[in-house]
Amino acid sequence: MNQKERNQYREMPGGIYHLCLDRLEGRWLFYKPEDYRLGMASIALAYLKFGILVYAFELMPNHLHVIVRGTGEQCVRTFSFIRRRLSEQLLRRGYPALPEEYGFKLIPIPDPDALKSQILYTLRNPYEKDFCIPGGYPWGSGYLYFNELSDCIRGVQVSAMHKADIRRMIGSNEILPDNWEIHPILGILPRNYIPAEIVEKLFSSAKEYLTRMVKEYEAMVKIARNLEEEVVFSEIEVRDIVNTELRNSYPGRLFRTISSEEKCKVAVRLNEMLGLTASQLSPALFLSELTISQALRSKDYGVRFGS
Repeated sequence: MNQKERNQYREMPGGIYHLCLDRLEGRWLFYKPEDYRLGMASIALAYLKFGILVYAFELMPNHLHVIVRGTGEQCVRTFSFIRRRLSEQLLRRGYPALPEEYGFKLIPIPDPDALKSQILYTLRNPYEKDFCIPGGYPWGSGYLYFNELSDCIRGVQVSAMHKADIRRMIGSNEILPDNWEIHPILGILPRNYIPAEIVEKLFSSAKEYLTRMVKEYEAMVKIARNLEEEVVFSEIEVRDIVNTELRNSYPGRLFRTISSEEKCKVAVRLNEMLGLTASQLSPALFLSELTISQALRSKDYGVRFGS
């Protein structure tokens, strides 16, 4: 990231943004639970230091996502603070510091519908990587929403802890609110500062929240492309995507009555929309990879069957 890009981010007005730190290629940001614990502290300390409001976040092994309300200047300062702490943490572990060009993306979120999709994309990350079911990841805020068990995850209040223990747990001399809670393994709990009820009110129900998280494929891919990331679909998800598209394209028809040409039309469309490859689509459509590859490469095919 160059200084011009950073200055452009600084000039962005107050609003809600998706702040995504770049993937660290070839190695991790976080190696052990204590690394993640310090990462959890970084988000909480940024909230205290820079006056941001955090709606959701997830710490992934080689990058992280934060949905935040603030100005562009506050977001840039948040990134710089987190970057410095991560770099120092890597050095303490004996790894190289973050590269000079290591940066981030700041995506404006214009309306409530976009906010829902961006939150779902962020919280979907551990599930997409097959780490756990939605809401089962400890290194973020995903377990807070529509989860009655989240209130059972508690820590010791800051007012009851020794300053030296707090400093060791969070890697900072920053003064925390007395009523905040620190978990012995998870560190500063996101329940201290994240308004889970505001996020929950965006959705009509827990069912909408969970269904959209695991089924809203096209929206997830659009966000990923904007962030220059990639959504990885499982074989089961590809089958679900294909079957849904077949039902929508040829309502009321049995699979065996859909011709190879009609299936190829669906393959072309799903390749354009979601980036699904011939090798992914072949088992779900019961067509050879060669047939699908030829359809994807053929300009005439695209014109003939539409997009």
